[in-house]
Amino acid sequence: MVQLEEKRINLPWVEKYRPNKLDELVSHDDIIKTINKFIKDDQFPHLLFYGPPGTGKTSTILACAKQLYTPSEYGKMVLELNASDDRGIKIVQNAVQTFASTRNMFHKGFKLVILDEADAMTMEAQSCLRRSK
Repeated sequence: MVQLEEKRINLPWVEKYRPNKLDELVSHDDIIKTINKFIKDDQFPHLLFYGPPGTGKTSTILACAKQLYTPSEYGKMVLELNASDDRGIKIVQNAVQTFASTRNMFHKGFKLVILDEADAMTMEAQSCLRRSK
């Protein structure tokens, strides 16, 4: 328990105080209302969040993911990739397609793939995503 608290103390401010639920976000009321409707209706379309740095795009989708899945489900149902770390087609073919195509016996519903900074992906990788089903 002490080790977990030490990790939390050493987190960057933006991570330490990142919202855990959509209702904890301060702005974007229309967007939050729309996402909550998607969750309620169990109809979650592909989404693209865009805007300048620091406007809450990543915080919004992470809060959404935490609201959708319990902590034990999160690792099985959510794939987070920072596209600026590995931008090539291999990561899309291997990680994303494998994750998206495998079924989870213990959770019905959709999986969530979060591609942070997807604009930094290579054109090949972006094309591969468009062909993914």
